[in-house]
Amino acid sequence: MTGKWSKNLTSIFILMILAGCNTAYAEKGETEKLYDFDEKVHYYQTQIDDNNYHLEIQSDDYQHFKNQSVFLLRHANRLCRGNTFMLKVTDGVQEYDRFPTKPRKYQPPLTVLLQCETEPTKD
Repeated sequence: MTGKWSKNLTSIFILMILAGCNTAYAEKGETEKLYDFDEKVHYYQTQIDDNNYHLEIQSDDYQHFKNQSVFLLRHANRLCRGNTFMLKVTDGVQEYDRFPTKPRKYQPPLTVLLQCETEPTKD
């Protein structure tokens, strides 16, 4: 009896590990809402095609903008798998006031188009 149980438990355990390794990616054109735990950034990601992405990083407090910028560079490098990439910031760059004299108004999310450059094919 214990031999059957241990084989079944081992099989179930292996299946759980394999199922946990599967990463779910959204279909092209669908927007994913994600969170980066290292930089503590909420963001939306849409894959336009194999080499182009639309990223929208949610604005947070004033000091957090630095984290958003670092996240953007690291995430772009990860999405492009270490290849050269181009970022086009379309909205959300915050102004810097060292000593603000009035409360800050609502800041829009940092919106970026990411284009991964591909290696030219050798003929």
